[in-house]
Amino acid sequence: MSDNADGPAAEQASEVRHRTANTLQLLATLARMRGQKAPDAEVRRQMIWMAEAIGAVGSLERRRAPEGIDFAGYIEEMAPVWRRRQAGLAVDVVVRLDPIMIRDQAASTLALILNELMANALTHGLQGEAARRITIELVQTGSRGRLSVTDCGPGLPADPQQPRERFGLWLARSLTTQVRGDLTLSPAAMGGLTAQLDFPL
Repeated sequence: MSDNADGPAAEQASEVRHRTANTLQLLATLARMRGQKAPDAEVRRQMIWMAEAIGAVGSLERRRAPEGIDFAGYIEEMAPVWRRRQAGLAVDVVVRLDPIMIRDQAASTLALILNELMANALTHGLQGEAARRITIELVQTGSRGRLSVTDCGPGLPADPQQPRERFGLWLARSLTTQVRGDLTLSPAAMGGLTAQLDFPL
């Protein structure tokens, strides 16, 4: 269904979505700028993480429609952002996507989970120039969806209590319960790590 299908009401809804998305992007920019100027490294990291999370939800807002959200289109839109996120490094982000529409109330949560999985992959899953590849897959099987992020890094950290890992896994698992999904971490077939989220559509 297009934004013009219902005339003025649809146009007004589209305008609200764009204004919301623009507001979120502005907040993301402010958080990033504040983080870049923070003297403390941990505060800087947290502010930039917040900017990335807000930006992810802001990009999603532009794709809201009465029938749901084109989540494959959202991932395609975000892939170039993730490719540029590691300054000075060329990262190959490969996407393999089924055209899945996600219900409105679950899409924001899935976007935040994916943002966190990508942050972990970009931080811990790049090892050497030949292994700077991250693969995102979105697959529909019947009434269920599967979202996975696979990197070519060293795999699970040797120290599971490392603060960054502890927070990232806690956040992803906490959000997973909101979409009634199941998140698993396992060694990838060609080395590295696969984080896989199975969830109902």
